[in-house]
Amino acid sequence: MNKGIIRRLIIFGFLFLSVITFPKALYFQWREIDSAYYFEDGENLYVSLKVISEKSGRTLDVYNDTLIYVKDSKWNVFIFPQNSLAIINSTESLHFDPNDLKIIDGEIYLTAELMAKLINLELISNDSAVYLNLPLTQLTSIKTIIQKTDARIIIELSSSPDDVGIYPLVNKSGYLIKIKGAEIPNSYYYEEYNNKINYIKAYHYSPTEVWIQVKLNNSADIEELIEESRIILDLSFKDKITLPVLVLDPGHGGIDPGAVGPNKTFEKDITLKVAKRAQELLKPYSVDVYLTRTSDVYVDLHDRAVFSNEKVADLFVSLHLNDYPQDTTVYGSEVYYFDFSESAYARRIAYRENLDFNTDKTLIETWVTDKENSLDESEKFANILGNYLNVNGVKLRGVYTAEFAVLAYTRSPAVLFEMEFISNPKVVDEFTSGKYVDVFAEIIKNAVIDFFGLK
Repeated sequence: MNKGIIRRLIIFGFLFLSVITFPKALYFQWREIDSAYYFEDGENLYVSLKVISEKSGRTLDVYNDTLIYVKDSKWNVFIFPQNSLAIINSTESLHFDPNDLKIIDGEIYLTAELMAKLINLELISNDSAVYLNLPLTQLTSIKTIIQKTDARIIIELSSSPDDVGIYPLVNKSGYLIKIKGAEIPNSYYYEEYNNKINYIKAYHYSPTEVWIQVKLNNSADIEELIEESRIILDLSFKDKITLPVLVLDPGHGGIDPGAVGPNKTFEKDITLKVAKRAQELLKPYSVDVYLTRTSDVYVDLHDRAVFSNEKVADLFVSLHLNDYPQDTTVYGSEVYYFDFSESAYARRIAYRENLDFNTDKTLIETWVTDKENSLDESEKFANILGNYLNVNGVKLRGVYTAEFAVLAYTRSPAVLFEMEFISNPKVVDEFTSGKYVDVFAEIIKNAVIDFFGLK
């Protein structure tokens, strides 16, 4: 064959391929639809109304070629093909182009654009595919409030879901919440508590249904409140905690050395030694003692409080050392507990916990009430601690109120204990020798025993 003819055939072949338009793929809820249920005609993609109705959970009734009725519990549409008219939810009328609806062998097809409008779907289209998706409720947040004998779980949604069901877990303590017509923006949620609540896990059971597992360490009765865009679970635990819970918070750590004394003595090291020794001294007593850190690591102030709240602490004691390099002879202890104004504290909690004054009003009020109820007990322990300082020959400089962040976010009685001045060389020598580690650990032990009545 002549080379010129071959060249022309090749060029013609490329031109022919370049004008071929490959059919678009159709997806519903991100899953591909069989091509038997849609077709292209010109620039329009026509989709089977029966198939989309079934997949979206709607009921389709075709009375004749003059009336088509599509419905579910929240959405209903009357379609009048001969008039190119649709009535949506009995409140809105929509006129459409007659070519947007075709009836072929008794099957009804709508353009993707008209389908999205009439069935209330999200439409996404590009050169290769068309996506029809249900506009799902978003799971926006899960908040927990854990108390001594009960807990509250608040599940926030962006809008009202199709349906909510709450069921006990099989063969283990806990509950399963099934939310239909919902999705999780990040596809998965998991939070571990290791207290009365073991964990809360949320995931997709299907593309349009979210399941939330609440796994409990103790059996609990449940009361549920299902609002338009919020699910509230109130848990009442049958197994009571009998031992008081103490959280000791060794200040600073890791990249944060705290105050630095003579011979490069770090505050973070001394506070950890005292906390560990106090925990050891309290082992023979009926009290559960936890440390916010057990090694030289950095822990954010808010995370220290969160740790204490998750342990449902009955008392939180943050250990620190003062610093006054202007006069290295200054010595003695100071004890601080939290005091506040309700309005200022509410604003602080709303900001730090990312809460809204309107939608989270109840939760904010709970925070304020908890903190207000803890003040008397905080002051009580501060004074008990001060008394044991005097008994052990350590100078008490005073008991004061202050708004330290680590005290603000704890829900239990809480104090901040400035044990001594690290700027004083004699004080550093006493801690370095181990004497003051034992002295202050003993003081903390005695104050805790007194406070909880464990003698």
